[in-house]
Amino acid sequence: MRQVAKILARGGLRLRMTTTTRIGIEEFTDFPVVVAASAGELTKACGGREPVRLIVSATLASQRKYIGIDSALLEEIEISDDSVLLVEGDGSRRKPLKVPMEREPVIPACSALVVALMGAAGFGEPIDEEYCYNHQAASGIVPSGSRSFDAASLAAIAAHPAGCRKGVLPGMGFHVLMNQGDLTDKRRIGDAALGILAKQGIDTSLVSLQQEVVYETSRL
Repeated sequence: MRQVAKILARGGLRLRMTTTTRIGIEEFTDFPVVVAASAGELTKACGGREPVRLIVSATLASQRKYIGIDSALLEEIEISDDSVLLVEGDGSRRKPLKVPMEREPVIPACSALVVALMGAAGFGEPIDEEYCYNHQAASGIVPSGSRSFDAASLAAIAAHPAGCRKGVLPGMGFHVLMNQGDLTDKRRIGDAALGILAKQGIDTSLVSLQQEVVYETSRL
Protein backbone atom coordinates (compact mmCIF):
# COMPACT_ATOMS: atom_id res chain seq x y z
CA MET A 1 0.00 0.00 0.00
CA ARG A 2 2.85 2.39 0.83
CA GLN A 3 4.59 1.80 -2.48
CA VAL A 4 1.38 2.09 -4.51
CA ALA A 5 0.63 5.39 -2.78
CA LYS A 6 4.08 6.77 -3.61
CA ILE A 7 3.79 5.73 -7.26
CA LEU A 8 0.32 7.23 -7.75
CA ALA A 9 1.24 10.43 -5.93
CA ARG A 10 4.00 11.06 -8.46
CA GLY A 11 1.26 11.15 -11.10
CA GLY A 12 -0.33 14.16 -9.42
CA LEU A 13 -2.97 12.40 -7.34
CA ARG A 14 -3.50 13.00 -3.63
CA LEU A 15 -3.15 9.69 -1.79
CA ARG A 16 -4.74 8.81 1.51
CA MET A 17 -4.14 5.48 3.22
CA THR A 18 -5.97 3.70 6.00
CA THR A 19 -7.01 0.24 7.13
CA THR A 20 -10.13 -1.44 8.44
CA THR A 21 -7.94 -3.59 10.69
CA ARG A 22 -4.65 -2.67 12.39
CA ILE A 23 -1.22 -1.86 10.99
CA GLY A 24 2.25 -1.56 12.47
CA ILE A 25 3.42 1.89 13.49
CA GLU A 26 6.98 1.20 12.32
CA GLU A 27 5.72 0.55 8.77
CA PHE A 28 4.55 4.15 8.32
CA THR A 29 7.25 6.26 9.97
CA ASP A 30 7.90 8.07 6.66
CA PHE A 31 4.35 9.42 6.34
CA PRO A 32 2.29 12.12 8.06
CA VAL A 33 -0.35 10.54 10.30
CA VAL A 34 -3.75 12.09 11.03
CA VAL A 35 -6.21 10.79 13.65
CA ALA A 36 -9.90 10.92 12.63
CA ALA A 37 -12.70 9.77 14.91
CA SER A 38 -15.77 11.09 13.04
CA ALA A 39 -17.04 11.46 9.50
CA GLY A 40 -16.24 15.17 9.59
CA GLU A 41 -12.70 14.60 10.79
CA LEU A 42 -12.24 11.86 8.21
CA THR A 43 -13.44 14.09 5.37
CA LYS A 44 -11.06 16.82 6.52
CA ALA A 45 -8.19 14.32 6.76
CA CYS A 46 -8.81 13.24 3.18
CA GLY A 47 -8.05 16.81 2.16
CA GLY A 48 -4.91 18.68 3.12
CA ARG A 49 -1.78 19.53 1.18
CA GLU A 50 0.41 16.47 1.72
CA PRO A 51 0.58 14.26 -1.36
CA VAL A 52 0.43 11.14 0.85
CA ARG A 53 -0.78 10.66 4.42
CA LEU A 54 -2.03 7.90 6.70
CA ILE A 55 -5.39 8.24 8.47
CA VAL A 56 -6.15 6.22 11.62
CA SER A 57 -8.68 6.30 14.44
CA ALA A 58 -6.29 5.72 17.36
CA THR A 59 -2.88 4.46 18.43
CA LEU A 60 -2.16 1.35 20.47
CA ALA A 61 1.27 2.32 21.73
CA SER A 62 1.67 -0.82 23.83
CA GLN A 63 1.24 -3.01 20.75
CA ARG A 64 2.99 -0.62 18.33
CA LYS A 65 -0.15 -0.59 16.20
CA TYR A 66 -2.45 1.94 14.62
CA ILE A 67 -6.18 1.22 14.75
CA GLY A 68 -7.82 1.81 11.39
CA ILE A 69 -11.13 3.37 10.40
CA ASP A 70 -14.43 1.53 10.73
CA SER A 71 -15.71 0.47 7.31
CA ALA A 72 -19.15 1.98 7.99
CA LEU A 73 -17.52 5.37 8.60
CA LEU A 74 -15.60 5.13 5.34
CA GLU A 75 -18.90 4.65 3.51
CA GLU A 76 -20.19 8.01 4.78
CA ILE A 77 -17.59 10.23 3.17
CA GLU A 78 -16.85 11.58 -0.29
CA ILE A 79 -13.42 12.37 -1.65
CA SER A 80 -12.40 14.75 -4.42
CA ASP A 81 -11.72 13.59 -7.97
CA ASP A 82 -7.99 14.21 -7.58
CA SER A 83 -7.73 11.95 -4.52
CA VAL A 84 -7.44 8.21 -4.01
CA LEU A 85 -8.20 6.47 -0.71
CA LEU A 86 -6.30 3.20 -0.32
CA VAL A 87 -7.77 0.89 2.31
CA GLU A 88 -6.01 -2.20 3.61
CA GLY A 89 -8.81 -4.67 4.26
CA ASP A 90 -6.74 -7.67 5.29
CA GLY A 91 -3.25 -8.77 6.25
CA SER A 92 -1.24 -11.96 5.84
CA ARG A 93 1.16 -11.74 8.81
CA ARG A 94 4.03 -11.18 6.37
CA LYS A 95 3.42 -14.41 4.48
CA PRO A 96 3.38 -14.16 0.66
CA LEU A 97 0.00 -15.87 0.22
CA LYS A 98 -3.26 -16.02 2.12
CA VAL A 99 -6.81 -17.33 2.12
CA PRO A 100 -9.13 -15.18 4.29
CA MET A 101 -10.42 -16.41 7.63
CA GLU A 102 -14.13 -16.39 8.47
CA ARG A 103 -14.40 -12.69 9.37
CA GLU A 104 -11.97 -11.47 6.72
CA PRO A 105 -11.50 -9.36 4.70
CA VAL A 106 -13.15 -6.13 5.87
CA ILE A 107 -13.92 -4.35 2.59
CA PRO A 108 -15.98 -1.12 2.63
CA ALA A 109 -19.14 -1.53 0.55
CA CYS A 110 -18.31 1.70 -1.33
CA SER A 111 -15.01 0.36 -2.68
CA ALA A 112 -14.48 1.02 -6.38
CA LEU A 113 -11.71 -1.52 -6.85
CA VAL A 114 -10.50 -4.50 -4.84
CA VAL A 115 -6.86 -5.46 -5.40
CA ALA A 116 -5.85 -8.95 -4.26
CA LEU A 117 -2.13 -9.12 -3.60
CA MET A 118 -0.13 -12.33 -4.03
CA GLY A 119 3.60 -12.59 -3.32
CA ALA A 120 5.72 -14.51 -5.81
CA ALA A 121 7.98 -15.69 -2.99
CA GLY A 122 5.35 -18.37 -2.39
CA PHE A 123 5.00 -19.48 -6.02
CA GLY A 124 6.00 -23.11 -6.48
CA GLU A 125 6.39 -23.60 -2.74
CA PRO A 126 4.55 -26.13 -0.54
CA ILE A 127 1.03 -25.34 0.63
CA ASP A 128 1.94 -24.94 4.27
CA GLU A 129 2.06 -22.39 7.08
CA GLU A 130 5.45 -21.04 6.04
CA TYR A 131 4.17 -19.64 2.76
CA CYS A 132 0.43 -19.20 3.29
CA TYR A 133 -1.65 -17.78 6.09
CA ASN A 134 -4.67 -20.07 6.63
CA HIS A 135 -3.08 -22.74 4.47
CA GLN A 136 -5.66 -25.30 5.59
CA ALA A 137 -8.37 -23.37 3.73
CA ALA A 138 -6.07 -23.05 0.72
CA SER A 139 -5.79 -26.84 0.57
CA GLY A 140 -9.57 -27.01 0.18
CA ILE A 141 -9.59 -24.60 -2.77
CA VAL A 142 -6.69 -25.80 -4.95
CA PRO A 143 -7.19 -28.65 -7.45
CA SER A 144 -7.40 -32.09 -5.88
CA GLY A 145 -3.98 -33.56 -5.23
CA SER A 146 -2.11 -30.24 -5.42
CA ARG A 147 0.68 -29.96 -2.87
CA SER A 148 2.36 -26.77 -4.05
CA PHE A 149 1.39 -23.30 -5.23
CA ASP A 150 1.70 -24.08 -8.92
CA ALA A 151 -0.05 -21.99 -11.58
CA ALA A 152 -3.34 -23.90 -11.37
CA SER A 153 -3.45 -23.62 -7.57
CA LEU A 154 -2.67 -19.90 -7.61
CA ALA A 155 -5.36 -19.26 -10.21
CA ALA A 156 -7.88 -21.29 -8.20
CA ILE A 157 -7.24 -19.27 -5.03
CA ALA A 158 -7.31 -15.97 -6.92
CA ALA A 159 -10.66 -16.72 -8.58
CA HIS A 160 -12.45 -18.51 -5.74
CA PRO A 161 -15.25 -16.67 -3.84
CA ALA A 162 -13.75 -17.94 -0.57
CA GLY A 163 -10.24 -16.99 -1.72
CA CYS A 164 -9.08 -13.68 -3.15
CA ARG A 165 -12.58 -12.76 -4.36
CA LYS A 166 -14.10 -13.04 -0.89
CA GLY A 167 -15.99 -9.87 0.01
CA VAL A 168 -15.98 -8.49 -3.53
CA LEU A 169 -19.51 -7.20 -4.15
CA PRO A 170 -21.29 -6.71 -7.49
CA GLY A 171 -20.17 -3.44 -9.07
CA MET A 172 -16.70 -3.50 -7.54
CA GLY A 173 -13.72 -3.85 -9.82
CA PHE A 174 -11.36 -6.73 -9.09
CA HIS A 175 -7.68 -7.09 -9.96
CA VAL A 176 -5.14 -9.72 -8.94
CA LEU A 177 -1.72 -8.14 -8.37
CA MET A 178 1.13 -10.65 -8.30
CA ASN A 179 4.07 -8.87 -6.70
CA GLN A 180 7.79 -9.76 -6.50
CA GLY A 181 8.01 -10.45 -10.21
CA ASP A 182 11.69 -9.58 -9.97
CA LEU A 183 12.17 -13.09 -8.52
CA THR A 184 13.05 -14.52 -11.92
CA ASP A 185 12.77 -18.15 -10.86
CA LYS A 186 9.14 -17.52 -9.84
CA ARG A 187 8.05 -15.46 -12.84
CA ARG A 188 7.27 -18.43 -15.10
CA ILE A 189 4.69 -19.71 -12.61
CA GLY A 190 3.17 -16.25 -12.31
CA ASP A 191 2.94 -15.90 -16.09
CA ALA A 192 1.15 -19.25 -16.32
CA ALA A 193 -1.31 -18.34 -13.56
CA LEU A 194 -1.98 -14.99 -15.24
CA GLY A 195 -2.84 -16.83 -18.47
CA ILE A 196 -5.33 -19.07 -16.67
CA LEU A 197 -7.00 -16.11 -14.98
CA ALA A 198 -7.18 -14.14 -18.24
CA LYS A 199 -9.20 -16.98 -19.77
CA GLN A 200 -11.59 -16.66 -16.83
CA GLY A 201 -12.01 -12.94 -17.42
CA ILE A 202 -10.03 -11.82 -14.36
CA ASP A 203 -7.69 -8.84 -14.69
CA THR A 204 -4.22 -9.75 -13.45
CA SER A 205 -0.76 -8.15 -13.39
CA LEU A 206 2.66 -9.57 -12.61
CA VAL A 207 4.81 -6.75 -11.22
CA SER A 208 7.58 -5.71 -8.90
CA LEU A 209 6.32 -2.86 -6.75
CA GLN A 210 9.77 -2.38 -5.26
CA GLN A 211 11.43 -2.11 -8.68
CA GLU A 212 8.38 -0.38 -10.21
CA VAL A 213 8.29 -2.78 -13.15
CA VAL A 214 5.28 -4.38 -14.87
CA TYR A 215 6.28 -7.73 -16.38
CA GLU A 216 2.91 -8.87 -17.69
CA THR A 217 -0.66 -7.67 -17.48
CA SER A 218 -4.06 -8.81 -18.63
CA ARG A 219 -6.82 -6.17 -18.69
CA LEU A 220 -10.13 -7.00 -20.29
